[in-house]
Amino acid sequence: MGQAITAARKAASEADEESKRKTLEQLSFLVKAANSKLDHYQNQLEDMFQDPASVSKKQIPGMRAVRWERGYRVGIKNNDQDTASGLNDVVHGTFGAIESGVNGGSVLSGFKKIVGGALKAILGCDEAGEQEEQKFFVFVKHNAIIRIDVKIWRYNFSNKGIIAGTENVFCYTFCTSVVDSAALEYDEIAYLLSEYAGDQNVEAYAQKLLQVWKTIADMHSFLQRRDGPGSLSTAKATVKARVLTPPPPYSPKRKQVQPPEKIVQDEPKEKAQILQRRDGPSSLPAAKAKAKARIFTPPPPYSSEEETGPTTT
Repeated sequence: MGQAITAARKAASEADEESKRKTLEQLSFLVKAANSKLDHYQNQLEDMFQDPASVSKKQIPGMRAVRWERGYRVGIKNNDQDTASGLNDVVHGTFGAIESGVNGGSVLSGFKKIVGGALKAILGCDEAGEQEEQKFFVFVKHNAIIRIDVKIWRYNFSNKGIIAGTENVFCYTFCTSVVDSAALEYDEIAYLLSEYAGDQNVEAYAQKLLQVWKTIADMHSFLQRRDGPGSLSTAKATVKARVLTPPPPYSPKRKQVQPPEKIVQDEPKEKAQILQRRDGPSSLPAAKAKAKARIFTPPPPYSSEEETGPTTT
């Protein structure tokens, strides 16, 4: 009897372990699905950063990411206050605090309400299948024009017992990037500045912003000169690289001389040129040879005709 009870407990324990293992595998699958969706969103944004010219035909692109925020939840409850509170903190951290004294504060508050509404709608949705929200916002913040992309995804299963006893999986991506203000049209800049400062104060804010940008441009030029090719830091880096760079390995091929065939072919030609310059018509050996030839050349043989002259008849 005791052996039967022990066997039953062991079988139940093994069944529990198998159930836990399957549950963990299914949860791991859900996490991988959420991360795959997040990677897809990130690739979309990185494609925009790599080819802003194509994106600019449809919308205002960001140059590159300044801040990423991504996360996922498995098995969230509808209108879960803890999840909603955590996501609201993410929204607040991404968009920043509301600025007082400028019209941009109300604009930023409006953007937060839009994102909060989208999150609330998805968190409260219990329909089976996929729900997705993708939004982007372009506005003035900290004297720069920025873009914030928000991508939210949730998948609800038809019942609780399909995967790991859970009902859904949820993930989100928030990306902040800076817009190239020089690539914007005048009307776009006027709209964004007026939206931030208000129509009555836009001219004063534009003058203030222009002064800020000039100061930043001067600082950027100074940094480029300081770290440019002729700067002290660059020279130190070059010297350090020379000191730390090991010499190339010895190779006999580096000391190869000219092939013998080429030397044999070129030597007669070079020797002939030297001899020609040395023994040419105007050279010293040639002049000495001519003088010697004059001294030792014998006179022509004697002839009686030279004294008597030609005979007459």
